[in-house]
Amino acid sequence: MTFNIKWGKKVVYVKFRGIVTAQDLIDANNYLISNSEFENIHNQIFDFIEITDFLITKSDIEIIAAMDKAQSEWNKVMKVAIVTIDNEVTKITKEYKKIMEGSGWTIRDFKTSEEAQKWMKS
Repeated sequence: MTFNIKWGKKVVYVKFRGIVTAQDLIDANNYLISNSEFENIHNQIFDFIEITDFLITKSDIEIIAAMDKAQSEWNKVMKVAIVTIDNEVTKITKEYKKIMEGSGWTIRDFKTSEEAQKWMKS
């Protein structure tokens, strides 16, 4: 497993390491949405700072965003922070944001998890 998940009262923190594939993101997503705490969570932090490679295509992110958009029907308000300094992650995140428009979820990029956590509290 290339990710760890930490649950807080109102935030879930997903930290990725090493090589990240589409299956890793799908597995993390499935774990989140299948957890009974998901409906109480309104903040997600996806931290990609410690990755060594990001093997996600535009097609992959379209599938993942479709999963999230379906979840936005049940959990209508969500802040999603993407923590990265990797250009590939930023590029794919732009595609994700386009697909998620109109879902009620707000997605922003940050260079540190501290910045993301500060945004979560605002």
